[in-house]
Amino acid sequence: MGTFWEDLWRREEGFMASAKPEFRHGTYFIGVSDIASQFYCEYKAENKFALGEIPTEAKKEGTELHDELIPGVEITADEFVRLVSKEEPSYAVLRVWGWVDGLRIIGMPDHIVWSSGRPVWLVELKTTKGDPNTLWDDQMIQTRIYGLLLEEMGFDCSMLKMAVVKVRGHGLSDDDRRQWMQRVSEALMSGTTTELESVYGGLMKAHIVTYDKVKALESVAAKSGYWMGQREATSSESIRKCHACEYNSTCLKSLDRQS
Repeated sequence: MGTFWEDLWRREEGFMASAKPEFRHGTYFIGVSDIASQFYCEYKAENKFALGEIPTEAKKEGTELHDELIPGVEITADEFVRLVSKEEPSYAVLRVWGWVDGLRIIGMPDHIVWSSGRPVWLVELKTTKGDPNTLWDDQMIQTRIYGLLLEEMGFDCSMLKMAVVKVRGHGLSDDDRRQWMQRVSEALMSGTTTELESVYGGLMKAHIVTYDKVKALESVAAKSGYWMGQREATSSESIRKCHACEYNSTCLKSLDRQS
């Protein structure tokens, strides 16, 4: 492996070893998805840590579909470097990490397309039972923070493009599911996502997200005070969100029970 990769793995090891329970709820690391969830409802994020994860059938089905569309195969660090260093596009993900606005942040993107050691597409897959044409702020922010961490790790993100791909799984064939990320990746790289969306007849939508480092930094800064104990959680003002939330029967801020 080259010097860049050796240095990257060494810095990652030091980053992980530096962890201590210094943030709210005694957390060592703040997950990218947890920061993003604050933009949906900060009290929901609070309840997750205070009360624990509440399993639901919708979560179970979404996780199963997600894992089916993006199956994971572990490879070694050397294999990863050889794969992503090729000039022709290759697919591989790695844990992203870094210090941002006083927070020790980690996350795992769903899918990254590489060329010559540079990330050229970062793709987040979101399963839904609703309208895939709707992109929520928390989904866009999560994707941007992943890109920010890639840049903080030292990767050349000058060619980085991003997408949030939302999909309803009930109409996908077994072949569609097996070939899903290959087809999506090829459509993104060739600029033919509109054609792919028409093939699936409203079952999916590829939302192109512009990588914006400044906005990503602002997103983290807007929520870091909660994790550092500088302020308490704020709650959503949307009764629709409260009604759909699995914590609505116990949440102190639930508008659903107050209505």
